[in-house]
Order: sequence, then structure tokens, then C-alpha cells
Amino acid sequence: MNEFDFQEEVVKEEKPIDFLKYLLKILRRWPFILLFFIFSTTLGILYNRYANPVYSIKGQFITKKFSENKSVIPGLVDAGYFLGGTQEVYEEIPLLKSNDKIEETINRLNFRVSYFAEGYVKTVEQKSGNGYQVLIDSIYGENCPYGVKIFVNKKTDETFKLNVVGDEVWENFLEERTYNYNEKYRIEDLQFEIKDGNRSASTEQNKYFFIINKRESLVNEYKKRLKISWKQQGSAILNMEMESVIPEKDIQFMNTYYEVVEELGLKEKNQNLENTINFIDEQMAMISDSIIQFQETIDRLQLENRELTLGSQTIFTKLNDLDEQKAEVLLQERYYEYLKSYIKNNKSSEIFAPSLIGLDAPLLNDLVVEYIQQKQQDKLFKNKENYKNPLVNRQDSLRRRLEKNIFEALNSYQEVNSEKLADINSKSNFLTGSMSDLQGELRELSQARRLYELNQNLFDLFLQRKTEAAISKASATSDYQLIEAPSYSKNPVRPNAERNLLVAMALGLLLPIGFFFIKDFTNPRIMDKDDLDRNSDIPLLGNIAHKIVDTDTIVKDKPKSLVAESFRALRANMKYLQGKDKNQAKTFMVTSSVSGEGKTFCSLNLAYTLAASGRKTLLIGADMRKPNLTDFIEAYPDKGLSEYLAGYATREEVVIKGETKNLWFVGAGAVPPNPSELLAGDKMNQFMIEVREEFDAIIIDTSPVGLVADAIELLPHIDHTLLIVRQGVSMKQALSMVNELYNEGKIKPMSVIFNDIQLRKKGYGYYGGYIYGMGYGGYGYGYYDEDKERKKNLFKRS
Repeated sequence: MNEFDFQEEVVKEEKPIDFLKYLLKILRRWPFILLFFIFSTTLGILYNRYANPVYSIKGQFITKKFSENKSVIPGLVDAGYFLGGTQEVYEEIPLLKSNDKIEETINRLNFRVSYFAEGYVKTVEQKSGNGYQVLIDSIYGENCPYGVKIFVNKKTDETFKLNVVGDEVWENFLEERTYNYNEKYRIEDLQFEIKDGNRSASTEQNKYFFIINKRESLVNEYKKRLKISWKQQGSAILNMEMESVIPEKDIQFMNTYYEVVEELGLKEKNQNLENTINFIDEQMAMISDSIIQFQETIDRLQLENRELTLGSQTIFTKLNDLDEQKAEVLLQERYYEYLKSYIKNNKSSEIFAPSLIGLDAPLLNDLVVEYIQQKQQDKLFKNKENYKNPLVNRQDSLRRRLEKNIFEALNSYQEVNSEKLADINSKSNFLTGSMSDLQGELRELSQARRLYELNQNLFDLFLQRKTEAAISKASATSDYQLIEAPSYSKNPVRPNAERNLLVAMALGLLLPIGFFFIKDFTNPRIMDKDDLDRNSDIPLLGNIAHKIVDTDTIVKDKPKSLVAESFRALRANMKYLQGKDKNQAKTFMVTSSVSGEGKTFCSLNLAYTLAASGRKTLLIGADMRKPNLTDFIEAYPDKGLSEYLAGYATREEVVIKGETKNLWFVGAGAVPPNPSELLAGDKMNQFMIEVREEFDAIIIDTSPVGLVADAIELLPHIDHTLLIVRQGVSMKQALSMVNELYNEGKIKPMSVIFNDIQLRKKGYGYYGGYIYGMGYGGYGYGYYDEDKERKKNLFKRS
């Protein structure tokens, strides 16, 4: 079996992807890659040049809220006692960044005005104005130019004018007058003054401007920019961090913010102590009146009954013990009533836990501590911006449930106190009854003394608690301590010039290379011999070069062209093709997978090539659905193959001699309604038998085999099928469909003609196949008519 015996099955190994081929294709586009690399690098340089440098400001402070604070005086309650355990660790950072702290910081700084310098490329924010400072004395309402660019254009050392951009209303208000430095003005709801601190400031017009900021916008901006985090989970050290384009300005903000946090924390801490002292003062005032009253009664009775003895000392001792117990119960009862009144009246002041005054009520103490914590969360969440927030509504629900639980606990404790009082009174009455032998006056004196001592003990207890609270308040310190003042590095965190330039250069190379690689790798069309080999098992018979002259009969019109030489090489290869009788094939069907691949062009020029070799050649236009051969035949007959197969013409009428020696034509004729049936009929069979006996070579131009079944009907009459595959036009999927027909044995024997090959489209792996069968690549160069045209168009190719 020789090289072109395609009757046997051809077994092909799957070829690996040739990445070098794709690399060479990419390198061939180096001008575009270089241009994109220069463009990307230029963008990186411009970004580094004009991007505002961003600095990172960092600081640290420590919180003592979660440590076990001890009193500086043994036996006394420390200030941390009243706050310890009332706040969870995870709530510390949201409370630190609450609106009240940020807003108080803004109020202490002159941040209502921001200054800018406008350049040709970018606008830069500045720490201060160009030799001027804007002071906002008062804003009386909402009619204020918030967010409006107001340019300060210096006229003289004493005067200036304002130019407004972007707001026609304020243009009318501000632009029609000349202003004096260091003079107050009120326009609408704005009262301001512009101070001049630099007489040598620039007089450049419409370059320096300021913007008045809304307080709420400033609060939201700094709340978002300020980052607070734990240095380590579980530690007491907090990190402050902020990124800034004006680090000096924002360092001022962070220092002031820490001062606010420290002051408000201490103020909140002392507020609890003040509430405790106020409560004790109220109770001591009432008890003091009772002590004075009982003291007057004792003095009167002792004066009237000087001769009476004190009676049994044992009874009096027991009664005194009972009175002390009763004092404790009354203290509890007073606190319970205070707590009920606080909740019922929904007071806004702070409350304190029962453990503060020595009450042993663990359940109630836990509820009150949780209630205090809930009140603190209300401060965090309740403001005019989030009153509709579902989280706020949920917090209200939690607070109401806590109040209900506290009331239930109070009722329980009061019931217990009632039982205790009843028991104490019962014992007191029993002991008092045992003194019935004493005179009524002595009994009255004893009762007065016991009540006096009861109130005195209660007064002393309150006095002790007040002393402890006062000392704790005097010794209270802030829960926060600054351990690292805010500072920043002189090297900006953004932009990183070296990194940005490297990224820009890398993108300048990788993006176009990646684009071209993906484009070539995923190209759905047949571009080179490797694509042909991967998508088809059909042997390659020959290659047809791309024509650069405007003629379709190029073998006849340009016999010395490279395309004509391609067809002569194809003719030479066709000598080795065997027909059905194992002799040289003489009947060839030219088809394609889809339309537009040049099968008519190849059929026509192949016929001219065979005729030029002395073989009597017949070209049959069997594509009756879309007859294209009509435009190329020298003397196209009035009737063609469709008329002959339909019985309207004889063979002599449709077989026409061409002007070229040894070449005859059969046109397709009129478009019939049933071309497949005509080609499959007996008439076509008889026609092929006759012309095979008369001609040496028969070329049949048919419809695309991948679209219609017309070509299949002609298979019994042909020796070999020539499949036209056009570079850059034929689709891989369509070729694969024809390849399936070939592998299934439905179209055999078959060969591929690779058509319209252009040098500028060749890739690695194709070049050798391109040379094969063409005589191109050194030998033969300079022998073809289009060589001059190729030289002329050399620099027009990509």
C-alpha cells in the first residue's frame, strides 16, 4: 500500500498541545504587546505620580473595665465596684465608637470646614487654606451651603471675593460682593468670618476653595474611618488606627478623641456614685427627723420618771437585737420602694445595685446589674438616626421584660420582709408583755429608747455607706490609660510606587499575552495544520496558497502564480489516488463541510490544471441548490444538469466544450425543487457511466456535505472525495461532523485540500506542511508573478 492509498483505515495518535506554536503566534504580535506594555506602564507611573499618599496613624490605650479593681482604702467600696461586670467585653468597641463620643470630638475641633487646592489633574485636600482660615460662628438653620465648593480669590491684602461652583442659589448669595478679611458676615442661616493669616498668600484665581461639612456627615465619616480593635483577644489593650491623606489633622482628631473617651468614661463612672450619695442623703434626712422625735420623747419620760429603773437587762438586750434586725429589714424595704418608683416613673438617671448598701439579694442584684447594662445599650443605640431600627425595638422589649422580672423579684422579697417583720414584731410583743409588771411609763420609755436606737443604727449604716461612696468618688480614676500616643510613619501605605509599577508592567505583558493565547487556543476555526490534524483523521492531499490577484480562474489567467503552482502540486499528488478498480482515480467529488470554503474555486482551477496536463477533463456543476459555476464558465450552456436529469435536455445539449483545450463543462442548470431525488435517480447513473467512458478526469462540484445530502447521493459514482478546508473559515465543529462520517465509513476514500493558506496566519507546526507540496520556502522563490506584489505588501501584514 503506497502513501496515498486511503482505502485502509488510518490510525492517528492524539497529538499533545503545542504550546511553542501558540507562543510563536503571540510573539508575532509583539508590536501590539509592546504598545500595551508601554500604555500599562505609563498608567502605573501616572497613578504613582497623581495618587494622594495615604498614611496610617496608629495609637494604643488600655482599658481597666474588665479587671478586678480593688479599693485604695481597705474595707471601702471602690468606684469600679459599681461598674464591674455590667458590660460585656464585646460591647466595649461599639460603645467606644458611639455617636456621642465622635460628635463630642468633632465639636471640640474646627472640622466643620475642609480646605482644598484644585489642580489640572487632581484635587488635593489641605490642612488649612491658602493663607486664610474660615471660622463658622453660627449655623441657625438648614439653609447653609453644605458640600458646595466656595473658592476664596484674594484681591488685596484686605479684601477677597468668593466664587461658588455647582449651586446657582449660593452663587447669587455670595458672588455679588467684595468681602473684608477678619470681618463677620451673616448670609441666610450662615454666620462666618474669614481670617487672613498670610499676607504673601497666592493670588491665583479659582484654585483654593473650602467646603462646609454637615456635622452628621463628619460624624459618620470619622466613625467609619476610625478603626478600634483588640491587640490580642482577651487582652485589655486596644489599638486605634486611621488612614489619612492629612495625617497632622487626623492625629489631632485621635488625640482629642482619646481625651473625650477618658473624660466621658470618668463622668459616667462618677454619675453612679453621685446617684448613690443622693439616695443616701434623702434617706438620712428622713431618719434624722425620726431620731430627733424619739430623743425628745426619751428626754421627757426620763425627766418625769427619774426614780424608775431600767428593768430586766436581759429583756432589753433581746429587744435590742430584734430592733437591729428590724432596721435591716426596713433598709431593704426602703430600697425596694425606691427601685419600684424608679422603674414606674421611667427615670433617666442612673440606678445602683442592692449590693451597694449591703443588701443580701443575689437574684435581685443580678437583675438590676443586667438592667443597668441594658440602659447603657439604650444610650448606644437610641438616637435620631435609628429610632426605627428593629434592633432598637428589640432592646426595648428586653428592657420591659427585665422590668417585669424585677417587679416580680421585688414582690417576692417584700413578701419575705413582711414575714420577717411579723416574726420580729411577734417576738418583740412577747418580750414586751413579759414586762407587764413594770409601770406603763417605764414601758413607754423603753419603747422610745428602742425606736431611737433602731433609727440611730440605720442612720449610722447610711452614714458609713455615704462615706465609702464619697471616698470612692474622690479616688476614682478613668478606666482608660494612653500607652502609645497616635503617630504615623513618613512612608505612605498607599500608593506603593515600586509594587504598583511592577504590577502595571506585569499586567502590560500578561494581559495581551493571555488574551492572544486564549483567543488562539479557543479559536473555533481551522487556522493551521495542527488544528486540521486534531479535528480530522482524513489525510491531507495538498495545500492551496492564498491568492492576491483578483481572478478566480487563476490557473488560466496567472499560470506562473504561487496559487497555480499549488494546484499543479495537487495534480501531482492526485496521480497516486486509486479508484474503485484499484487503477488511477478519474472521478473526483469536490465538497466542503459548510458553504464559503472555496470548493467551486478549487473545482474550477483543478479542472484547468488537469486539462493543461493533456487529460480530457469534464467539470460538472452538481450544486443545484446554489449554482456558483455559472459565473466562471466561458460559454455557459442554456441548459444544465437539472434539465438533463429531469428529461428536458440531451447529454449533447448540456456537455459544452470550453475555450481551454481538453476542458468540457456541465452547468448545474435551473434550481429544481428536488435536487437530491434527481441525483439519486437512474438518469444520473446512466449519465455517469457514459461520461466515465468518454473523459479521462471528471471533477464534480457538489453541495456541502455537512449541510445537505446531495453529495451523499453521488458517492456511488465517484472514485475519490476531495474535502475543501479553508484556513480561517472552516469551523472545527463542522469538520468534526464530516470526520465522523469518514470514520464510520460512509464517505471513503476521502482527502483534504487545505485552501487559502496565508503566510501571515501560519503558526508553528504548520510551516513544514505548508512547504510540502508547494515548492515554497527558498526553492522557487522569485519564480512567481505575485512575488512583486508580496514584496509590495510586506509591511501591510500583521
